[in-house]
Amino acid sequence: MNDTPENKPDKKPETEEELRDAIVTFEQILEAIPSDRLALETLSDAYEQLGDHVKALEYYIRLGEVLLEEGDRESAPAVTEKLQSIGARDTTAQEVAAALLRLAEPDPEEEEAKKKAPVKRRKAIDITAELALAWNLVQAGELSQDDYSSVVQDLTESSSKNNDVPVTVLHVLRDRAFKGYEKVMGFLSQNSGLPIIPLAGFEVQKDAISLLPDEIMKQRGALVYELMGKEALVAILNPYDTELREEIEGLTGRTCHYFLVSADEYDHYLDAIRKALIGEKKPEEPPPSEAG
Repeated sequence: MNDTPENKPDKKPETEEELRDAIVTFEQILEAIPSDRLALETLSDAYEQLGDHVKALEYYIRLGEVLLEEGDRESAPAVTEKLQSIGARDTTAQEVAAALLRLAEPDPEEEEAKKKAPVKRRKAIDITAELALAWNLVQAGELSQDDYSSVVQDLTESSSKNNDVPVTVLHVLRDRAFKGYEKVMGFLSQNSGLPIIPLAGFEVQKDAISLLPDEIMKQRGALVYELMGKEALVAILNPYDTELREEIEGLTGRTCHYFLVSADEYDHYLDAIRKALIGEKKPEEPPPSEAG
């Protein structure tokens, strides 16, 4: 991972003060989302760095249980190693470690049974990237701890609902009539290096909006609004979500240029897309019948 501005939120806390601030913040997240991976990973690592192996082990165990529930085979070895080293004398830690080992090297019969079993759909939208954005705003002094707690609560509640618009920090701040909204927009633009784009000045282009699936536009907060030859201009609501960018570039197969957009501008453009698509699907009116 390069050291560009958009990757700053991913930087791990280093000083004791940063570690303790992270602990307070991510423990609040766990109150709202008990199985949040980012929070569990951060807390286990933070407590281990502080030398509190009892608390570190508590969160490593919880993290291991989440990995087992999600069937995350790739992440299992690293957590297994921590459980075996820090929790060598803890029965629960060793039980979870043993289960993770089995997950990493699954039984062929179990794998075949899983393939035949019905797939469970994710009930809630993944808000990990938005939580990271909100945490970055706290570190930058753009949000207070109280503001942050409110944002986390709103994000959590919204993520489990059927939404017609993305679940993002910018939407939460907009809906809360946050007084520093424009200041936050300015900070995000400057910090990430992405210009703010006024989408109201662009008409809906069928070739552009068809490049990304509805799920990305409705839930992930990104849409292609303009094509310039083989390159795409993309409006996004989270300038730090590098995983989303990689996915967009894979889906479009194009060089993409990203621009930050406000929640209002995004929603209005998304509504224009819906209206344009409805207009395309509208059946032709039958010719008027002749009188008589």
